[in-house]
Amino acid sequence: MPTHDYKCSTCEHEFEIFYKTQSERDEEEQFQTCPECGSPVIERLISKGTSFILKGRGWERDGYNG
Repeated sequence: MPTHDYKCSTCEHEFEIFYKTQSERDEEEQFQTCPECGSPVIERLISKGTSFILKGRGWERDGYNG
């Protein structure tokens, strides 16, 4: 389930919204408001990262030895 981070331009509150699909995000993103102040002026933030780790044999052979 994709998580998207947002920040309110009015009160600077940061929050997350979970969407089931990309098309759901496209349809609902235009109607989102800040949960703190109700302002419709929010901006989508770049993701802060993930805990994705490659484990097991064979990753070095494929060039994923980071």
